[in-house]
Amino acid sequence: MRPVDRRQFLQSTAAVASAVAAFQSRTASAGGAAAPDKETKRAGANDTLRVAVIGVRGRGKDHVSSLCNLDGVRVTTICDVDRNVIGPAMKTVAARNGSEPKYVQDLRRVFDDKDVDAVSIATPNHWHALATIWACQAGKDVYVEKPVSHNPTEGRRMVEAARKYNRVVQTGTQSRSHKGMKEAIEFLRSGKLGKVYMAKGLCYKPRGSIGHKVDGPVPEGVDYNLWLGPAPEKPFNPNRFHYNWHWFWDYGNGDLGNQGIHQMDLARWGLGKKEYPKTVMASGGRYGYSDDGQTPNTELVAFEFDDCELQFEVRGLLTNDEMKVKIGDIFYGTEGVLAMTSYQDWYTLMGPKGEPGPKGSGGGNHFANWVEAVKARDPKRLHADIEEGHYSSAYCHLGNIAYRLGRKLHINPTTESFVNDSEADALLTREYRAPFVVPAKV
Repeated sequence: MRPVDRRQFLQSTAAVASAVAAFQSRTASAGGAAAPDKETKRAGANDTLRVAVIGVRGRGKDHVSSLCNLDGVRVTTICDVDRNVIGPAMKTVAARNGSEPKYVQDLRRVFDDKDVDAVSIATPNHWHALATIWACQAGKDVYVEKPVSHNPTEGRRMVEAARKYNRVVQTGTQSRSHKGMKEAIEFLRSGKLGKVYMAKGLCYKPRGSIGHKVDGPVPEGVDYNLWLGPAPEKPFNPNRFHYNWHWFWDYGNGDLGNQGIHQMDLARWGLGKKEYPKTVMASGGRYGYSDDGQTPNTELVAFEFDDCELQFEVRGLLTNDEMKVKIGDIFYGTEGVLAMTSYQDWYTLMGPKGEPGPKGSGGGNHFANWVEAVKARDPKRLHADIEEGHYSSAYCHLGNIAYRLGRKLHINPTTESFVNDSEADALLTREYRAPFVVPAKV
């Protein structure tokens, strides 16, 4: 059974459609950072890159430790709306630097700081786009977690901001820097698998019930207004806060846009697609339990291209694997099958008998790749430039839009919009809560 009443949802999207037109005429909020001046420092190959990490409760802790382990990098600032979660990050930096970093609660103060060269962003999804755009406008380079956006339109604005302000913006799909995955893509490109006619992304990750919780007071030490940012005004609820925000449409994108974005990126990369698909359709639901969550724990998405198909499946309940894959990708070619079984491992079965073929493994350092590109002032060195992140994130969003509308959608890849479908187009963006407005034009 769908978590959102379908009649209410369809009525609300009509209102959203009319609001989108009004949104298109808006400009960036005055709460954003100013455009960079000519004095903004740009780190060179021999300079120490001064980085602020924004959001440090979950994945952000990995950002801190990874950056602290790189030569020529100094984490100078920790930023999080929740003062209660900064302890581990502060200690990690202090152990590396010999003193604690600066702490600020408001990310806008990070962008104002001329002593910060770059930022890494590990906030909830609904903040990724605006934080990246403001950072670019302030002359900062950016590492932003996946999905890079909360909706497709945001992703394109992020690409435009990176290009306009000459920023180096890396997407947090770290498999792009892993030796094993690069070898697998090279094998696909070699033609030895034959013509690849289908890719399948798998996100079979257990997701239990989050139960039901009532609204309550904002915890001491939390700037809830900042946490909401671009999202609608709603009372504080602990079930919509730390991590569980993933399962609410206002802030997250379900597991398709959480864990699944990694596998979606690999599927698109393997197929060599750097454009929107022609169609998308999806089905699923939130099965097995009743809780506050809205996003599906079971979802099947299919994208059509002229020469192949991309399928994606989310299973959050008990399930089998496929070809030893639970979180990974499978590519089907006319001469064999290639399976990516993790972030860095792959193997093949070749010919009609499925005989063992080439395989490989190996990791990499995605943060090091970003730092290298930043110091060289060369976005082309990035393994996951923001435009790659935009496309892979948008595929996840398109799948969720098809799921929420419950029908097959036709897409115009050139305009990155739907074909004669204002209801679907309305979901390509959102209404923003002032002053946290993603601009229609950067």
